[in-house]
Amino acid sequence: METRNHYKTGRILKSHTSRNFKKNYIMSQFQLGISLTFLKRDLALVVQSTDQETANGKITAKEYLLVPTKVSSDDFVTFKDLKNDFDKIFGSDSNAATQQVTDQLKQNSSDNEFDINKIHFYLKTAYLYKKAYYINTEADLSKPPVMEECDERGTKLKDDKKAKWEYALSISIDSKAFFSEFNTMSINSVNFSIWNTDRNVVKKMMTLGSTDDIFKQLEDSVK
Repeated sequence: METRNHYKTGRILKSHTSRNFKKNYIMSQFQLGISLTFLKRDLALVVQSTDQETANGKITAKEYLLVPTKVSSDDFVTFKDLKNDFDKIFGSDSNAATQQVTDQLKQNSSDNEFDINKIHFYLKTAYLYKKAYYINTEADLSKPPVMEECDERGTKLKDDKKAKWEYALSISIDSKAFFSEFNTMSINSVNFSIWNTDRNVVKKMMTLGSTDDIFKQLEDSVK
């Protein structure tokens, strides 16, 4: 009797394991990697697609990721570098805009011998990420597939539950050259950050974190 129960239990475990394996069985994978440079910062773009079987049928997981190849960098670009790129893209149409920026910065400079190329632009981080699952809702194999977003189990999602883009962009501008100096203070740099992610490793690459992060750092410093 004990032997039979042991054998029966073994069959149940084997059957359960087999079902789980089939449910998560990965059929195929595809990955595309691209290396690019933006504001003299090396970035990596990865696009990945994975097909897998679930209890509701085959689903496709698609991932998109853009990240710097190094956590930090001291490389910068000048206004001249930016202007040259704009000229290549927009031609003579960009001349009026770039000249207006140059004149405005010169007016605010504290240096009579103003050199716009003293302004340095640093890309602290650029980050994009999205992972979404899709399932073919067209049952007729003779017709083109109709891919709709679903969860990892293959259940279709409502619009408010669909995957959202995570993003972060942080740029620092060395502003000593074009902000007028005051008697008691001067503006040395300007930092611009925008993000929609909870990943700490990404926020650490930015010049500033959230206000909660800043307060936490202050609390830690006085302990």
